[in-house]
Amino acid sequence: MPKRVRSSREKKLGAQDVAILEGLALHNPRNLSDLAVQLEMPRPSLRYRIKNLHSNFSLNLYGNIYHTFIGLRKVIVSADAKPGYEELLYDCLKTNDYWLYVSQCIGALRCLAIYGIPAEKEKEFEGFISQLQELNLVQNVNYFWSTCIQVINSTGAWFDKTSEEWSFPWNSWVEEVQRTQAELPYTLKEPDAYTQKADWLDIMILKELEKDSTIKMTEIAKKLGTSLERVIYHFKNHVIEKGMFEGYQVIAEHYKNLYADSYFFQFYFKNREDLTKFACSLMYKPFARYMGKEYGKNRLFAQIYLPREQLINFQKAISKLIRARLLDTYEYVIQDMTRTERQTISYEFFKGNNWEYDDKKYLQKLRSTIKQFT
Repeated sequence: MPKRVRSSREKKLGAQDVAILEGLALHNPRNLSDLAVQLEMPRPSLRYRIKNLHSNFSLNLYGNIYHTFIGLRKVIVSADAKPGYEELLYDCLKTNDYWLYVSQCIGALRCLAIYGIPAEKEKEFEGFISQLQELNLVQNVNYFWSTCIQVINSTGAWFDKTSEEWSFPWNSWVEEVQRTQAELPYTLKEPDAYTQKADWLDIMILKELEKDSTIKMTEIAKKLGTSLERVIYHFKNHVIEKGMFEGYQVIAEHYKNLYADSYFFQFYFKNREDLTKFACSLMYKPFARYMGKEYGKNRLFAQIYLPREQLINFQKAISKLIRARLLDTYEYVIQDMTRTERQTISYEFFKGNNWEYDDKKYLQKLRSTIKQFT
C-alpha cells in the first residue's frame, strides 16, 4: 500500500517543538537569541517553528500579572442558568467590567468567571453577586475569594523524545504526591495586604504585556505616546523590581489530535499540608494549566487539560489519593473553550493611581442586559 501522507490537520508536536514551548516560558519571548543558543538552533529556524506552533497548535504567549501588587483581589464565581438562558447568564457575568475570564461549560448549564476586584471593594462586588442570585433566570450562584493564580506552562516532563509521544504515568504521579515535601509557590500564599504599587504607565505596560508578551518596548512606547527610555525605566524599576510581573504564560494545544478537553476541577483537602503536596505535584505537569487556592480554606482549583481517554485514568489516580486520605473529595466541569473569553486588567478604570469601582453602574448594566434579553 502507498505510504499515507500526514495532512496538516494531523500534525503533532516533535521533540524540538516541546523544547521550544518550555524555553519560551523561561526566556524573554521578545528576544529569541538566548533560546536559539540554548537549543542550538539558528534563529530563522526557531522563528519558523514558533510560527508553525502558532498556526497548528494555537500557541499564545501572554504576560502574567501578580495582581496582589496592583491592588486587585481574585474572586471565582460559578452559576447555573435555567434552561434556555445560558447565553444570558454568560452576558450577565460580563456586566461587571472587572472580569478577567468567563467560560461556559459543556453538558451543564453552568458558567464560570474570574474577576480581579479592587481591594476594599469586596462588599460592593458581593452586592453585585446578590443581585445575580435574586434573578429568577439564574440559580446556584456561588463565589469565593482566592489567592493569585499560579500559571503552569507547557512542559515535556511526560513527553518521550524518542517516540515523540506523550505518556501518562499516573501511578508514579500518585506516589509523587504522597512523598512531595515543598512549600506553596508564593502566588498561592495568602497575602497580608493588597498593596497598590503601580502608577498609570506601569498599568499600561502590564496591559500590553498581558495581551501579547512578545510585544517590544518600542511598540509600547509608540502606543502610549511616550519615550522608549521612559517605558524601559518603568518596566525595569517598577514592573519588574516591585514584583508586579510574574513571568510568561505559554499556552498551546500540545495534545493535538488526541481529542483533548479542558476541565475546571476543584479539590478539597482536610489540611494545608496535603493541599501543598498536591499543588506542588502539579507545578511541572503537562496536564495542568493553572491553579489557585481559596482564601482561608483548603480548597484548590485548577484547569486540567487532558485527552478524553485519559480523564478516567486521572480520576482513578485521584480516587487512590482519596483512599490514601490525602484528598477529601473533588468535583469538575468540562469547559467549552469555544465559548470562553479572557480580557486584560481593566486599565481604563485606573485613574489618579487608583482603581475606580462604580457598583451602581454595574448593577444598572446587569438590569439592562436582562431587560434587552427578555
